[in-house]
Amino acid sequence: MNELPPSKTKRPPPAYLFAMGRAAPPGEIVADGRTYRFVRLFKHDFFALTALYEADADAGGSQGAQAVLKIQRAYPYLGFPMRWLGKLIAGHEVRIYEALQGVRGVPRFLGRIGATGFLHEFIPGEDLHAKLPLSPGFFADLETLFNELHARRIAYVDSNKRENILFGADGKPWLIDFQISYALKTGPRGHFMARWLFRRLARSDWYHFYKHKTRLLPSACTTEDFVRAEKRGALHQVHRMIARPLILFRRWILSRYDLANTR
Repeated sequence: MNELPPSKTKRPPPAYLFAMGRAAPPGEIVADGRTYRFVRLFKHDFFALTALYEADADAGGSQGAQAVLKIQRAYPYLGFPMRWLGKLIAGHEVRIYEALQGVRGVPRFLGRIGATGFLHEFIPGEDLHAKLPLSPGFFADLETLFNELHARRIAYVDSNKRENILFGADGKPWLIDFQISYALKTGPRGHFMARWLFRRLARSDWYHFYKHKTRLLPSACTTEDFVRAEKRGALHQVHRMIARPLILFRRWILSRYDLANTR
């Protein structure tokens, strides 16, 4: 069997590239008064681990409900403690979920797990893409969903990623991953700059909404829809300038390692 020279063989990635290091997801967890058992891993990257869990069958023998566990960064990075960051991000996302409970299109929050984790309802469906049976009604529901968020003074922020917008098995839109969403504080702390930032971020939500709608279902779009899909705000331009180099650098780092057999 021919083997690559050692200098060209990809190495296993170091533990510090993952939110939980080499640790596997917990075999079972307890939340909302139920025991959930590990089913499979969705993703484990620098910032978080996400996995699918299933509750024990009910008394009638029916399959238990499924849920998603998300654990934020807890493993040190090059010797520097990172659990504080995981707690901060997890606390922020939990507060967003709690503020949005009852909104159609937001998964039900099921409880906190440890210092940096939480559990939410699993939504069966697919990432948003062009081959789905999309309809004007789907985008009308998604528009309503964004209006609901903004009415609660929350900007989603991450709608540029289609994988964060699910086409549910029910044919309805669902939003997941509120890690970088922005909540405008009420009262005296909701000062001018905070309100300005909220308006800009909400405007970015609408830019991405119309971009997705005009690209995925152009036949249902009006001239105004196409115009709004071209209105990139200043914050969007700044984000692209900062994020693009970081994404390319991350891809270069990961390309040096063998990720095939990592968890």
